[in-house]
Amino acid sequence: MTSTPQFRERFTHLEWQQQIGNLASTLARISSQATTPQHDELVGRLLREAALFIEWSAAYVPPSMLVDLAALQRELLLWRRLWPQSALRELLALQARNHSDRLLRLADLA
Repeated sequence: MTSTPQFRERFTHLEWQQQIGNLASTLARISSQATTPQHDELVGRLLREAALFIEWSAAYVPPSMLVDLAALQRELLLWRRLWPQSALRELLALQARNHSDRLLRLADLA
């Protein structure tokens, strides 16, 4: 779904804070699903979605956020390449939740 041009178009017309809110929400979903092996496929798709959200929002966020978002995107793409690994489930869940919370604060949504 996230790869459709219509979805991208709707996303890029949001205010940057809403874009970051959507990214934070996707990270929260990763956090809540990563510990359950039955959700491995969903987590893989969410990791891709989060990386796309970062790419699509780069032109709209404050410049001060770009370095952090680029690092987060690299991390998400690495997680996607490694996923799934049972030993890493708790770590991904924790990191995704921490990134979600931090992004919400940066966008003044929390």
